[in-house]
Amino acid sequence: MASVEITKLLMRSQRMYDGYLDGMNGNILYGWALNVSDPEQKVTVSFHHDGVQIGEMLARDFREDLRKLKIGWGHGGYGFYFPVPPEIRALRNYTLRVYVEGNELLGSPLDVIETPELPFRTPGNQVRDFLVQQYLYGKGIEIGALTAPCKVPEETVVTYVDSRSTEELIKYYGRQTYGQKVVNVDVVADAQTLPGIESGSQDFAIANQVLEHMENPLLALENMLRVVRPGGVVFLSLPDKRHTFDAGRPVTNFEHILEDYKNGPETGREAHYREWIELVENIPATESDARLQFLMNISNYPIHFHVWTQFEMLEMFQRARVVLPFSYEIDCFKANDAEALFVLRKL
Repeated sequence: MASVEITKLLMRSQRMYDGYLDGMNGNILYGWALNVSDPEQKVTVSFHHDGVQIGEMLARDFREDLRKLKIGWGHGGYGFYFPVPPEIRALRNYTLRVYVEGNELLGSPLDVIETPELPFRTPGNQVRDFLVQQYLYGKGIEIGALTAPCKVPEETVVTYVDSRSTEELIKYYGRQTYGQKVVNVDVVADAQTLPGIESGSQDFAIANQVLEHMENPLLALENMLRVVRPGGVVFLSLPDKRHTFDAGRPVTNFEHILEDYKNGPETGREAHYREWIELVENIPATESDARLQFLMNISNYPIHFHVWTQFEMLEMFQRARVVLPFSYEIDCFKANDAEALFVLRKL
C-alpha cells in the first residue's frame, strides 16, 4: 500500500466523526455522517458555499447501503439529503463544502459544474418525478409505497395500498424504515389481486420497486390493469439487476413468469429463496437451510423473487400484451440510473 494511502487511513481512524460527501443528484447533495464514539448521537451536518453557511440538518436519513455495510450501529440511519438552494445552482459553476460539528467530511469540497439539460437527459429521482407530473392525475392507487410515495401533482388523490397496515409495516420493516415516515395505508389488500378495488375505478395505479417482490408479477400486472379505467395508466419502476445486489443472479426469463401465471408460483418458491440466500446474502451452505426456514416459513420475507435488466423488462411488457386479458400500450419506457420506468396505458 502506498504511503499516502496509509496516511489517509491513519487520519481517518483518528477522526471523532466519520462519513462521506458522496455527491450530487439533481439538486440534492447527499452523503452520510456519524459520531464514531457514540453512533446513536444524531450529528449536525452544515453546508457551505464561498465561506458562508447555506444550511444545516441532522444526518438521520435511512440508507440501505449503510445498513448492509453495518456502518455505526447497523441500522442505516446516518444519511443526509440536502437540497441546494436555487440561487446557488443558478451560478452553474460552484464549490460546496460539508462539515460535521466543525470537521470537514471526506469527499468535501465538491466542485459542481451544471449545464442546462433536457429532463430526460438527467438521471435520478427527478426523472421519475418528471414523468409522474406528465402522466398522473385524477384519483388512483399506489401499491407498496412504504417510505417513498410518489410526488404526485397537488390535486391528485392517492389511495395507499399495502399487504400490511401502517403499524404492521413499521414493526416488520423496523430496521429498513428507521428514521423515516411510513405512509398511512388506506387499504390492506393482497397487491397481486387487489381485492375490494373496483374494476375500472382508478385513473392510475403506481407500483414503484414492487413488481420484483411479487411471486406472480403477471397476475399483479393484470389486476393493476383491471382497476384502472380505459385510458388510465399503470406507472411502474423496477430495479435493473446489473446495478443492485442482484447483479450475480441469473435474469428471470418470460417463460418462467408465464409458467407462474398459468400454474401458480408455489413450486418455484424454495428455489427463489435458495438463490437469494446463496447469491445475495452469501450465506454459507452449512447455514442455508436454517436461513431458508426463517425467510420462507417464519418471516415470509418478500425478497426479489424475479430479477431483470431493462431489456428483459421491456420484453416482458411487450409479450404480456398477448397474454393478459386487458389491452394496453407501452406509452413510455425510460432507463433511469439503477431502475427502468414504464408507463402502460390501458386501451
